Amino acid sequence: MKQQILIGTLLATVTFASLARAEDLGVKAQTYALDPDAAEQIKDVMRRKQSTGELDQFWKNYRNRTIDSIKNPPSLGVKSDYAVRTELRDLQFAVPEDYKDQNGRVIVRRGTVIQPLKIMPLTSGLIFIDGTDPKQVAYAVARSQAEQLKIVLTAGSPYLMRIKYRNVPWHGGMGVPFYFDQRKMIINTLQKLYGVDVNSVPAALFQQGDKLAIQFGMGASN
Repeated sequence: MKQQILIGTLLATVTFASLARAEDLGVKAQTYALDPDAAEQIKDVMRRKQSTGELDQFWKNYRNRTIDSIKNPPSLGVKSDYAVRTELRDLQFAVPEDYKDQNGRVIVRRGTVIQPLKIMPLTSGLIFIDGTDPKQVAYAVARSQAEQLKIVLTAGSPYLMRIKYRNVPWHGGMGVPFYFDQRKMIINTLQKLYGVDVNSVPAALFQQGDKLAIQFGMGASN
C-alpha cells in the first residue's frame, strides 16, 4: 500500500511538473552597471514620456493587450469532426530515471512501468471542444452536467463562456466552469506521456474500467 501511495505521488509529480515546467534561459551575456550620466539620461527620457502622457498610454495599451489575450486566447487549430468513434487505452509509462529518498536509497527504479488509472482512478474527465461552435458548447454543457467532465476549450473565450453560463446549474452549484488549454499543455502532455492524440473535437476523455476512453464526436457516454 505504501508503495502504491509513493508511486501515485510520483506520478502526480511527474505529470504536473511536465505541465508547469518553466525553462530557465540563464544569462546570455555579461552585464554592466550604467554610469551616472547614462542613468540620468534614461530618467530624463522617462520623465518626458510621463509628462506627455506617452508612458501612461503605453501601460494602458499593454494592460488592454494582456487582458484581451486572457479573455480571447488564440485558437489552437484543432479541427472539428462530429463523427463518433471511441478508442480505449491502457495508460502506462516508464519512469525515466531512478527516484531516491532523502537518504539516497532508490525507491523507484528507472524503467518501472506505471499504470496510473490502477493507482489513482480519475474522479473527473475532460471534454475538449471548439468554444466558437454553439453545437459543441451546448453538447459539452449538457454532458458535463450529467457526468464529471471538465470543459476545455481549444478555441473561443472561456471568460465569455463563464459569463454566459454563470446562472446555469452545475453539480450542485451555479455557473458552468470553462477552461482553455493554454499552449496545448494538456494535449501535448497526453501525447507525450501516453500517446493519446486529441486531433479533433469534440473529444471526451474519461475512465472506463481500468482503461482511458477517448470518445470523439457527439456520442453518448458509455
